[in-house]
Order: sequence, then structure tokens, then C-alpha cells
Amino acid sequence: MKQPDFFKNIEKYNDVFEEWKDMPEFMQEDLTPYHAINIRFRNSQDMEEFAKLVDQKVTKKTKTIWFPFLPFRRASRFKYVKES
Repeated sequence: MKQPDFFKNIEKYNDVFEEWKDMPEFMQEDLTPYHAINIRFRNSQDMEEFAKLVDQKVTKKTKTIWFPFLPFRRASRFKYVKES
């Protein structure tokens, strides 16, 4: 079985900056938190009480929350589509 030749047309990709020519400028918003803490609960009642205090859903599977609540934002839903 012959291995695919991934680099046979490499010359057309040599000028990477040419691919970005005339593209709109993109500035990535800083989404890092100001501060993060790790909270430990002795039991489920303590966890439920905390969830009520912050008015958010907190379960055993919850890894992170934003306070105040901030909906999940995913940049991967954006994509560049060439019109031609």
C-alpha cells in the first residue's frame, strides 16, 4: 500500500501571507477569567446551598461556572467561507 504524498503540491502553499491578503482584521477578545478558585463541598447539601446562593445549576459533573452567570461561548461556531 502506497503512502499518500501529502507534500506533492507544497509549492502552492509557500506564501502563507498571500492567503490572508484582503482578509478582514480579527481581534480576539480576552476571555480569560480575572480570577479562578476551587471550591470543595463536604456533602450534597452544601453543594445545593451554594448553587442557590449563586443562583446557578451546580451538579457533580459541573467543572466551572461564571459568576455572575455567563453563557458558554464557543468561537468554533465562526468560520470563514470564500464566496467564489
